[in-house]
This record gives sequence, structure tokens and C-alpha cells, in this order.
Amino acid sequence: MKKIQNFELADYIGALTRRFLWILVPTLLVGLGNAIFVKTIPDVYESQTVILVEPQKIPTDYVRPTSTGSIQSRLSTITQQIMSRTRLEKIIIDNDLYSAKRKRMPMEEVVDLMRQDIILTVNKTDAFTLAYQANEPTLAQKVTSQIAGLYIEENLKAREQQTEGVNQFLDAQLKETESKLMELEGKLRDFKLQHLGALPEQQAANLAALSRLQLQMQAGMDSVNRIEEQKRTQERLLTEYKKFSDLQQTVAPDTSVASTPPTNPLSGELEAKKAMRNSLLKRYTANHPEIRKLEAEISALEETKAPPSAGNENHERVSISNQENQVSTLDVELVQLRSQIDTLNDQLQQGLKEQEKIRKEMMSYEARVDSIPRIEQMQKEITRDYDTTQKHYQTMLAKKNEAEMATDLERRQKGEQFRILDPASLPETPSKPNRVLLNLLGIAVGLGIGSGLAIVLELKDDSVRTEHELVRLTNLPVLVSIPMIQVNKLGLGGETTLRKRLRKLLPGGVKSDRLS
Repeated sequence: MKKIQNFELADYIGALTRRFLWILVPTLLVGLGNAIFVKTIPDVYESQTVILVEPQKIPTDYVRPTSTGSIQSRLSTITQQIMSRTRLEKIIIDNDLYSAKRKRMPMEEVVDLMRQDIILTVNKTDAFTLAYQANEPTLAQKVTSQIAGLYIEENLKAREQQTEGVNQFLDAQLKETESKLMELEGKLRDFKLQHLGALPEQQAANLAALSRLQLQMQAGMDSVNRIEEQKRTQERLLTEYKKFSDLQQTVAPDTSVASTPPTNPLSGELEAKKAMRNSLLKRYTANHPEIRKLEAEISALEETKAPPSAGNENHERVSISNQENQVSTLDVELVQLRSQIDTLNDQLQQGLKEQEKIRKEMMSYEARVDSIPRIEQMQKEITRDYDTTQKHYQTMLAKKNEAEMATDLERRQKGEQFRILDPASLPETPSKPNRVLLNLLGIAVGLGIGSGLAIVLELKDDSVRTEHELVRLTNLPVLVSIPMIQVNKLGLGGETTLRKRLRKLLPGGVKSDRLS
């Protein structure tokens, strides 16, 4: 068997000349058969429409859209819905598509055929091209328009559903947040009512009240001390009056013993008030209410008290004449002193009660002030949750308002939408099949088949036709070249016998076409 890598240009030319019919006949047969087949293929018309993705008419700074995402992702979702069996089956039945195939194929396969005939191409700009292929131009245009209408309708419906879904979600979140906010408001209100008076914002008022009570406590203590001092003075006067009364009762009525009554109670009271005033002046100024009150009382007592006239004989005679009446007036003085002491006791008890009351109030305010840090920490925890929830509520409320505006925008068809830029075209020429290309392809296939047959036949042929082939096969020089011999004219016993004899002379039993 020959090896094709040993062929030269002359060998190729010679083989082509010898095997020309083997190449030509398959080429003609295959080309003719392909032309007949291509002639039977029905024409396919393709109708196209361009759909523009029109942006939102109102600036996004005013109304933020709730439907987001790239055109590719939204088109993928819409395409999945439109390419469903339910949608396509309705279009097939309404337009009587694939009637011949529906008789011998199940509907699932017919729907798959229609999916293959629908072509969707997304452009670089915000637009996409939709095409449909059919055997009739008007049918292709009609179906393309229907599918384009489905894309526009499905886009509007999908955007409305998305905005409605966002609205429902935000509404549910808003109600949940509002409920939580009201719960925290009630909790904060109950906490403030429970710790009323000890809240952090009431600390200044508590300190002011505590300072006021301290002043009242100090004033009350000063008042009690003054009453006690007056009481002690009155008690000393009462003791002296009792001694004088006892002395008057023991002395005979006709004795001339000079008996001087004790100091006038007014003088003792006056001295007591002056002492109290001097004591208060050490701690307060002269404008203090208690000091001013004592000054007024001292002035009244000084006016009431009559000044004595030393060395006045008339005064001595009056004193002597009144000596007899002193005994009778002692009892009245004693009663007055006891009454004053009782009054001072009542004032003292009232002062002590007032001090106890103020002391309890001070303890209450001190307890409030001491508990403020602990209550403040507890209030911070509740307030922090309340503030966080309130901010979240305000955010959700703002988003809810934006979502409602976006929904209204979609309903008014002012948002982003699909618009047909170029209506479905009516094709004038079929888009396929390309009969010229198919015929050329058939000729090429036939030529390939013929060439293949010629190569196989040439490789299987072991004949040696030229001196070059003989030299290439034997690597020996050619000494003699025998021309074409006409066997019948020589009378050498026939062509077959001569060929056998010559082959014996050649090395390796090489065949030669020259032996003919």
C-alpha cells in the first residue's frame, strides 16, 4: 500500500487525472440531492421589535423606587414567567401555531419548539430586542407583538407586586415597632410613677428642698432653744414668787420688815429675749426673721416696763402703801406665771413635733438623693431601649411613606417601564434557510466524499507508472525504459503471459502500467 507522504506534485496531478470521475460523480450526486432537499425546506420569517427600558419620570431624589435590580436580572425573571407552558400554550392555541406538529407531538415538545423560535437579545443600552420566527410573515409579526405586550404587562405587574410587597412588609414592621414602642412607653411611665420624686431630673429639686428643710430645722431648733430659755426664766421667777409668798405668810401683819418682791416678770422676760437675740446674732445677721421678731418683742417689753426713780420719797411711800396689797396680788402673779409656763410647754412640744416632722422629711429627701444613682442606671436602660425603638420607628415610618409614594408612582405609570421603541416588523424576505449557502455546502460535501474515495483508491493501487516511482520504491537507477508494447502485434502468447514474465524481472514483483 502506498504512503501519501511520499507523493510529489506530479503524483497528485496524475492521481487527479486518473480518479477524476470518482471525484466528479459523488460531487454531482450529493450536490443534486442536497439541492432537492433544500428546495423542500419551508421558508422561515423573523419579525423583530425593540423594547426600551424607560427610566423613572420623577427624579429619584424626590421619590426613591422600591423596585431595584439590573435589567438583565428583571428580564430573566420576566422571561421565565412568559416562557412558561401556560403562557406559550395559550399563544399556540390562539394563533393555531405548529398545527401539523401538534397532531403527532405532545404539547410539551411543541412548547419547547416555540421557545427555540423566540429570540431575546439584551443590548448594551437600556433596551432589548425580541424576535419570533414563523413560516408566514404576518404570523411572525402578530406573535412578536403579542409576546412584546406580555413583556410590558408582566413588567408593570411585577413592579406593582414588588412595591405592594414592600408596602406590606414595611406596614407589618411598622405595626410591630409601634407595639413595642407603646410597651416601652408604658414601662417607662410606670417606672417614673413608681420612683416619683427620686428621678434623676428631680435631683436639683430634691437638693433644694433638703436645703430648705435644713434651714427650717435650724430655725426650729433656735426657736425651741429660745422657748426653753424663756421657760427656765419663768420657772425661776415662779420659784422666787413662791418663796416670797411663803415669806409673806410667815411674817406678822404689823411688822415693819421690808420685804421686796422678786423681780418683775417682765424684766426677766426682757432679759431672756435680749440673751436670745445676742445668741442669734452670733450666727445670723440683723435682718434674720427671728432676730427681727425678737427686736420687736424687746421693744414692746421695754415700753411696757416702767422705769424706777431712785431716791424718790413718793415712790417709797407708794411702795409702802402697796405693800399691803402685794400679798393679795401674789396669787394672781403665780397663776400668770404658771399659765405662761404651760403656754411655753405647749410651744415647746409643738416645736419638737415640728422638728420631728422636718427630720422625717429630711430623711425622706436624703433617701431620694441617695437612691438617684441606682434609679438613674435603671432609667438609662429603659430609656436606651425606648430611644432605639423610637428611632427605628421613625426610620420605618419614613420608609413606609417613601414606599407608598413609589406605589402611587407605579400605579400612575410614572416609574420605570418598558416602552416599544420599534414595533414588530413585517419581514419581506425569509431569514432562513440560506439556500445558496446550503447548496454550496452540499457541493462541498460531495466534493469531499469524491476526494475521499479517490484518495482511498489511489492508496490501495500498487501500480508503478513512472521511472520516478520506481526509483523512489527501489532506490536503484533505471537502466532501461521499455516503451508501450502492443502485445497482439508481437505474438508473444497474449497480454497476460507477457505481464507475468515482465513482473518476474522486476524486483519485489512491482506492477507497472507501462506493461500494457
